Amino acid sequence: MSVVDNESAKLDPLSREDVLRGIILLVSVFLIFFGFSSDEKATGIFSLLISVFFLFLLFVRGPISVEPNYLFERYADNFGFYLDKAEKYLCKSFDAKKKSEKVLVGVAFNFLLVMLFVLPIDLLFQHLTRGENSLLLYQQFLTWILYVIQSYLGIEVYIRGENSTILSYADIIDMEIVAECTGLHETVFLSLLILCFRGVKPLVRAKWAIYAVIFIFIENLIRIISGYYLINMYDFSTWDKFHYFWWHTGQYALIMGMFVLWVMTVAGRPENKSIKKDFSVNQ
Repeated sequence: MSVVDNESAKLDPLSREDVLRGIILLVSVFLIFFGFSSDEKATGIFSLLISVFFLFLLFVRGPISVEPNYLFERYADNFGFYLDKAEKYLCKSFDAKKKSEKVLVGVAFNFLLVMLFVLPIDLLFQHLTRGENSLLLYQQFLTWILYVIQSYLGIEVYIRGENSTILSYADIIDMEIVAECTGLHETVFLSLLILCFRGVKPLVRAKWAIYAVIFIFIENLIRIISGYYLINMYDFSTWDKFHYFWWHTGQYALIMGMFVLWVMTVAGRPENKSIKKDFSVNQ
């Protein structure tokens, strides 16, 4: 995606330390996923602690620790070098010579890359978490959070079930928090949309991806808690129709709306745009 204020620079390929840092970061993310999906609480917590330890060595104190911005910039520059070459090839293929034409090709190429990268990862994540208790540790955590909030609101509720994921109420049917109820699918989708959008400073993308995680978490809590009031005020069938609509249509409409809003209000700000670099390979 074309960005103003081009500057020439030598492309410094990823060093062995940079590659190792990238591997450690990926392993940390995998351990977080493994921890959330573990059937045993002790194993899940242990995996999360190891992940935190790796991230501490990577970004706080360790033999190869660096600032997050440095690591993100290094990978963004190296991937961006090849993506920029592909964008220039597309501009040449479509005979895009005017600035407006190049911007149009760049925006289309950017959204294409986002979809090509985000959709396969999201589909893989959904495949790996297709079981009802495939995110058991996180399901238990979410169930406990809901129990605390609803108890504070004066709702008579307690936790039961073999996996401690069922909210049992005195005046309505029980609700079981299965993997699909966690909102992690939607969290992964929205955060990846933001992280993969080129032309924005890597640290800005990382910051707003974290905001996206918090937003979906709160939105999901509101969705589940509102179910109790909808069933009491109307009936189960009304809640079931609303739940079906929101889960299959409304949720992703909200995500895409938030993403477009982010592109227009955050990604479009000049101070958030990454500087377009005309790289030459440093031999």
